[in-house]
Amino acid sequence: MKLMEMNTLDFQELIKKTGTVIIPIGACEVWGPHLPMGADTIVAEEIAARLADRRGWLVGPTLTVGDSIMVWGPGTITVRPESLKAYLDDICGSLVKHGAKRFVFMSPHVGNTSIISQVAWRMRMDNGVSSCIFDWWRFIQPISAKEGILDNEGWMAHGHASEAGTSCFLYLRPDLVKMDRAVKAANKVDGFYDYPDIIRFHLFDECGDTWILGDPTCATKEKGERIVTAALKRMEEFLDKWNLS
Repeated sequence: MKLMEMNTLDFQELIKKTGTVIIPIGACEVWGPHLPMGADTIVAEEIAARLADRRGWLVGPTLTVGDSIMVWGPGTITVRPESLKAYLDDICGSLVKHGAKRFVFMSPHVGNTSIISQVAWRMRMDNGVSSCIFDWWRFIQPISAKEGILDNEGWMAHGHASEAGTSCFLYLRPDLVKMDRAVKAANKVDGFYDYPDIIRFHLFDECGDTWILGDPTCATKEKGERIVTAALKRMEEFLDKWNLS
């Protein structure tokens, strides 16, 4: 159930019953020539809705724009980390005052993870609030490998707007996919994959001119359905064991 679609009486009953809010947090950035710029936001909302239906939990307001400075390109909108942190902190603070005791952050965009973590830690320290983050595109990588879902491995499978991401969209929102524009794109930065244990800072337009890293051409709806189904199953397995009742 979405908070924005509820009346106050039903909200009060549900928050008292579950104490749990799912917060979708996404981005608005170039996602190749074949996928929507709101890809992270759309996936966050789609998965949050499915998880909420399974658990009977509340979906709070969506944060539609994040810190996307590293994926700057035509149409990308980015906010400063301090702005996003303050906005998220205010939203969560309001919900805590209304009785929220636990937050599940649905966050596909890696650029937001550290910001969410800072807010989550502060809520834990100040209010005893529990939180977890489902970092979707990273979360599905071991699942896809274990289930043998994708044709590719590594960046070719899970890079920006690649096989995994495109497959998920073909399942979740096929109306937003233009597969005739999908192309296989290797990273143009020399030695980019040689030291995966070292964090570096390359803008996406340095890596190529399509904002694709990987191979979306072999994506299918069936692969996307298998990824989503397996990921939701693992989420529920975790949540059953987490400190949620």
